[in-house]
Amino acid sequence: MRPPGKSLLAVSLLLVIGAGASAVLGPPSSTVAPALDRPPVPVARTGAVCPEPVDAPGAQTQVGLAAPGLTGAPARRGEAELVPLRGRAPVADVAARSAKASAVVALAPSSPALVGQATAGLAPGFAAAIATRTPDGDLRGLAGTACVAAGTDFWFVGSGAEVGQRGRLYLTNPESAPALVDVTLYGPAGEIDAPMGRGVAVAARGQEVLLLDALAPAIPRFGVHVQVRQGRLAAALRDTQIRGLDPLGVDWVPVANAPRRRVVLPGVPAGPGARQLQVLAPGDSDAIVRVRLLGADGSFVPAGLDVIEVPAGSVAEVDLAPHAREEGVGVELTADAPVTAGLLARVGADREQPEIAYTAGVLPLSEQAPGVVALAGVAGGPRGQLLLAAPAGAASVLVAPMLPAIGPATTLDVPSGSQLSVDLSTISESPTFAVTVVPAADSGPVFAAAALAEPDQRGPLLTLWTVPPGRYLVRVPEVSADLSTGLRGS
Repeated sequence: MRPPGKSLLAVSLLLVIGAGASAVLGPPSSTVAPALDRPPVPVARTGAVCPEPVDAPGAQTQVGLAAPGLTGAPARRGEAELVPLRGRAPVADVAARSAKASAVVALAPSSPALVGQATAGLAPGFAAAIATRTPDGDLRGLAGTACVAAGTDFWFVGSGAEVGQRGRLYLTNPESAPALVDVTLYGPAGEIDAPMGRGVAVAARGQEVLLLDALAPAIPRFGVHVQVRQGRLAAALRDTQIRGLDPLGVDWVPVANAPRRRVVLPGVPAGPGARQLQVLAPGDSDAIVRVRLLGADGSFVPAGLDVIEVPAGSVAEVDLAPHAREEGVGVELTADAPVTAGLLARVGADREQPEIAYTAGVLPLSEQAPGVVALAGVAGGPRGQLLLAAPAGAASVLVAPMLPAIGPATTLDVPSGSQLSVDLSTISESPTFAVTVVPAADSGPVFAAAALAEPDQRGPLLTLWTVPPGRYLVRVPEVSADLSTGLRGS
């Protein structure tokens, strides 16, 4: 773990949530108790942990913060801030704004891990994302990811530990209590015996970085399961590839959804290069997985790849490149046993320097659980794309820029069984901005990913990340009086 740099960056947003914000609810996972008579309440405090950015000569890192707020609730003042993992020393403030406000901030070199925190009226739906552009050197590439909330369970499918490939698992604890973590690794031959990944202690407001090639060398692809035994933390996985002195790309592997029988991966890019679908079956049973691709003109089953057999506890891989050269696609997997999945995209023509990007299985958005792209454009650099997959039923999605960006809200129609790619510069001409992504009430399930892309004479730069449903409302369990604990009933 590198020590934090001397330069600390913090940004504070003071916003008033007005009556014009869109009405939304949190995803079912936000419920903390069984069905109750008590109505849900707005999230009062939320956070997002941004991993320690890529540190290389010439690297430029930006963080996007987005606070969409909640309509229907009384207008409440709130705060949203970005602070270093250790310490709370804001050095810049953003003036008060109305609802649906956002900010994009450039980080100083050698910045530490950062924590975005939002309270009161700014907590519902709060999101953050980080992206680093490195023009030269071993870490050349565009590396971006959504910043995730502290939790107790994370899945990743991607990275490896072959010669020239370095996977780094960042365990970041933003809490005031220590955390204890177990990391389980899976490979092509099954679950990997990696005792060094068991019982990893992460200090309060501390970070541990695990080297996957030290935990399990000579593994071409990984499934990674992070389970927190004590406390809470955020996990992030970064993959760096190099051949001799030639960089092959760097990017973050998005968090994948927990294993289930139906998985959708949006955002597979078009163009030359490999598109390696990696499927993990972590249970005790082999999984038979059916593959369907979602293109711009509808869905189709790739010839010869309609079914994948994944042995129990292993990570299987197939190349979808022949089916994704002409157009970007989404991937729908239907399995007879729980699976999760990721996809590694290698982009760039034969004579160009290659670049890598990852996408992963993600939960669907809905009117009750919309999403936010916190980094939809970067001033003077990469431009954003929004990729929307609708595997079961047509979808209508409202995409709106967040202040201070200017632009009208736009309704996008996604035909059933297809994926739609949207250039976000058509949503707003602002150099830096964020957008909300809100499906209509009668839409089929919508799965979303975001991309930042930039042409370069040596080869394209690209990063992908998934857009999960936001957290807006929670159900608070009723507290009963218990004299032995000193609690008083509500």
